[in-house]
Amino acid sequence: MHSKLQQHLGDPTPFLNNVFQQVDSKGIDIQDYELDHICYRVESDNSYNQICGLLREFANLLSETLIGGRLISTFKLHEPIQYEDRDIYCLEVPAPKEGSFYPEGYQHVEFVVNQELKSFIMMYPEIEFDTRSLHKDVNPDVKLEFANCSVKFHEFPLQYVIENLE
Repeated sequence: MHSKLQQHLGDPTPFLNNVFQQVDSKGIDIQDYELDHICYRVESDNSYNQICGLLREFANLLSETLIGGRLISTFKLHEPIQYEDRDIYCLEVPAPKEGSFYPEGYQHVEFVVNQELKSFIMMYPEIEFDTRSLHKDVNPDVKLEFANCSVKFHEFPLQYVIENLE
């Protein structure tokens, strides 16, 4: 486990256990999909600045981009978050969005599906994916919302998108 990350943001293991349990309950096989990144939400701009400053001690800032009227920073950890047999190198930290409140903590993960999203959706016709972001210009995704987390599926890793498509 990444001790500095755990020290500052808490252990992501219980959150990841919940994510995998929720996805499994829907019958989605994610074994061969890369868990691309994990998102840590903050409650205030002050917290955003503080967390981003702390992360610079043990991660490289890949991007800080204005998206949807707020800054979103993506960091590549020097040491990955290790979860079961997965290494998760990227951590996304969005500033709070005006008028929306999220409690501080881990909020969503994203998987790379290695196929067109329409084909992925067709593999699970019984599941109602949130498809509002299916037609985004850069790295479209589909989402599942659960009580205390969300899971997104997209075609390209976030680091690739930052380096090649933004």
